[in-house]
Amino acid sequence: MIRRHAHVLARVLTWVIVLRYRVLMRGRVQFGKGFICNHRFVVRGPGRVIIGNGVNAWAHQEPTRLITTSRDAVILIGDNVRLNGPTLLARERVEVGENCILGSTVVFDSDYHSVHRDRRTNPHAPVRTQPVRVGPNVWLAGQSAVLPGVSVGKDSVVGFRAVVTRDVPPGVVVAGNPAREVRQLPAVHDGRLDHRAPGEL
Repeated sequence: MIRRHAHVLARVLTWVIVLRYRVLMRGRVQFGKGFICNHRFVVRGPGRVIIGNGVNAWAHQEPTRLITTSRDAVILIGDNVRLNGPTLLARERVEVGENCILGSTVVFDSDYHSVHRDRRTNPHAPVRTQPVRVGPNVWLAGQSAVLPGVSVGKDSVVGFRAVVTRDVPPGVVVAGNPAREVRQLPAVHDGRLDHRAPGEL
């Protein structure tokens, strides 16, 4: 009975938050079926946010923040994604594939500040902006960071506090700063693990 009431309250809270953002964002945010969240869910900016079906954004500590910084920016969240306190910051495009798990990671597609030598004196100093793509079934652990232009391959895991500066291949674990591959994950065939190395398959 208690669990049923909690579920109903969660749905009511989600409905209120979704309605609020639909009014405030004027059609720039789309919510898929079965979406759920709590008061720690934040959407801001002039761009578009598209959230797939079955997304769970019920955050326990850090808020989930989906922030666009230009009118052309897009944040795309695939189906069945778990969002537990990440910050996604898009000037152009940040894409998260289906079945991902995102802890309190930070994913951004722009440096937002120039790193060129003349950055203090040249108001037009170039700023790097490149789309970020997180493939399906990826886990981005807490306090990790995924930098502009990075693609994280299917099934991979980005470890706690890792800083991802380059593409991550499918089916691996990366850790450290800068992140490097520390382990290959076994493949799954018909629900069973296959412990052969990828080159042996």
